[in-house]
Amino acid sequence: MFDEAKINWKQCGRIAVFIDVANVVYSLKKLGWRIDYKKMQEYFRENSKLADIYFYYSTKKENSGQANLLEMLARKGFQLRVKEVKIIKLKNGEVIFKGNCDVELAIDMIDLMPAYDTAVLLSGDSDFAPLIKYVQKHGKKVIAISTRGHISKEIIQSSDKFMWFNWFKDYWNLS
Repeated sequence: MFDEAKINWKQCGRIAVFIDVANVVYSLKKLGWRIDYKKMQEYFRENSKLADIYFYYSTKKENSGQANLLEMLARKGFQLRVKEVKIIKLKNGEVIFKGNCDVELAIDMIDLMPAYDTAVLLSGDSDFAPLIKYVQKHGKKVIAISTRGHISKEIIQSSDKFMWFNWFKDYWNLS
């Protein structure tokens, strides 16, 4: 069986991985699995010229499980971009939790261009299509990874290569 996850990553030059965590978690619920971020890091270290992995996440102060995950990732060398979830109270009494890190991811992908040749974007958010085109215009490649039903056609069309998360289940699945 052909395994798309076994591409020759070393031909991609230096790789920087950008993880839109909220998008990834939501996408993987559909597949019924979660990423073991340590396994993912090990996969890229073994198979590519990994420059760094950036982890974009919104958290609630009182969530100790999230704090433990972030502490472990920091020890493993992940570059964490974390902000607190914003609580918005509407006039009708409804409460909305907002914690999007898309702008931070976009700024980093642009600012860090000298450090990588290929950006690996774990997200299917169409908002990133102009970002992909921008970094490509500056000589970079972009590989996007997401799931069916959670990937925009703009990301598929604009990225240099698109890959499905399920191709990586044997490598990254949390067991």
